[in-house]
Amino acid sequence: MNKKVIIAANNMIFTSKMMSILDNLDAEGIKAIRSDEIFTKAQELKPDLIVIDLNLNGIEAPSLINKLRSYGATCSIPIVCYSPHVLKDQMKAAKTAGATEVFPNSKMNSKMGQIIGKYVES
Repeated sequence: MNKKVIIAANNMIFTSKMMSILDNLDAEGIKAIRSDEIFTKAQELKPDLIVIDLNLNGIEAPSLINKLRSYGATCSIPIVCYSPHVLKDQMKAAKTAGATEVFPNSKMNSKMGQIIGKYVES
């Protein structure tokens, strides 16, 4: 299990689904839900992917993404974010800050295996 994915999400359904997908891909899911914890784990583990729920309480996603993009150890880690489709400004802010991809919740839920697999299988 060399592949690692940091999961920053509180939604139990999404988190469980991601963990199941990662198990099938022989990858490890690491949960982190605070900005400092996400950043520290990203520096230490250099994961293959970071997945962020843009509605995660207690984080300012664009600031976190900017911080991850500004440090050498974390600047090239792919970051996939998701949010309700009605929060277009939130999604745009994440993309502008440097998120690799930003999806509405519905697409993330329906295509999660493909989305995560794209980064973990390569």
